Amino acid sequence: MKLFLAHAHSLNPFDLKAALLAGHAQHPVIIHFPIGLFIASVVFDLLAVWRKQPILAAVAYYNLLGAALTLPLAIVTGLGAWQWQLEGATLKGNLRLHMICAVTSALLIFFLCWMRSRLRAKNISPGVSYVTPAPRDEQFSCGNKV
Repeated sequence: MKLFLAHAHSLNPFDLKAALLAGHAQHPVIIHFPIGLFIASVVFDLLAVWRKQPILAAVAYYNLLGAALTLPLAIVTGLGAWQWQLEGATLKGNLRLHMICAVTSALLIFFLCWMRSRLRAKNISPGVSYVTPAPRDEQFSCGNKV
């Protein structure tokens, strides 16, 4: 029993440095935030279009903003896990697929957040064109009214 409790005094649950630099990976814990916030954003956007409620569009915007803000931390922890745990192994197979999907998802989230913030600054409701991006007449008429 004494052997079991011998190391119990050295563990401090409030030690932030030990928690952040622990032997286990932080990436699997942190990556759920941008994924969950992005999915919630899509759901709230669909509800806003379906119910025609601008408050749901605002909730969707803030969820998307939260996803964009937590994404850099997920990227940094993912790169850190690749360097430290996989010792910078070459990108092939599932590791390459994981990296391609991560970069694609990050670009999508950042692009949608940028587009949504531009629409929000102009006080334009994104509507269906945000959920399924489609070209508008004004974009391709070069300023000439058709």
